[in-house]
Amino acid sequence: MTGLKLFGCFFVVLLLGWYLIVDHIEGDVFQGVVELPLKESYANALYGWALIYWVLGIPAVIVALVLIIRESKKEFMATCFYSVPLFLLSLSFTIQYMVFLIKVDAELSGWLYIVVAAIGFILVNVLIYLDKTKIHSWLVLLGLVLVILSWVILIIADSAVGNYIITYKSSLRGSLMVKTIVGTFQTLGIFIFLAMYGYLLKLRLVGEE
Repeated sequence: MTGLKLFGCFFVVLLLGWYLIVDHIEGDVFQGVVELPLKESYANALYGWALIYWVLGIPAVIVALVLIIRESKKEFMATCFYSVPLFLLSLSFTIQYMVFLIKVDAELSGWLYIVVAAIGFILVNVLIYLDKTKIHSWLVLLGLVLVILSWVILIIADSAVGNYIITYKSSLRGSLMVKTIVGTFQTLGIFIFLAMYGYLLKLRLVGEE
């Protein structure tokens, strides 16, 4: 029974992440407001990733459940597998963020964010390698930098009205609300990814001692 509950929780996480990936690929129309489809090159890439997403997620969940149910002593290995859905979810938040920026003509800003995030992640790993006692500090610093940058890009981006439709109770959300929702999800994604990554690093270091 516990296994079924865990599988259900992991599946819900995967389903949410998948929905965030595909939700705004196609266009939408609401009360005369038209949201155009995503550029074909990006749409094809996201449909491909949506398939890979399940190929990675479902097997990882199954292996994690087997290890957890059997009470495997290899905590690091079990954690690696059950962290996959969380990593995929955090990446889905970032994909949603990028889709939003592409649709409001802030594509270059989005790719700048990705480049900064990649360079920052590499740099932080080098710093952690040099001083393993500061894992938490470096990851928090990276998280704060990425959160601030993501919100700055959202603030200076064009209006979401007519570009990215979000509705609630049959009412169209305004640009400020849409940007707030996208920014909040992206912030959540950043800290889910870094928190899980930091936890895995600590487990790995404990295992080496």
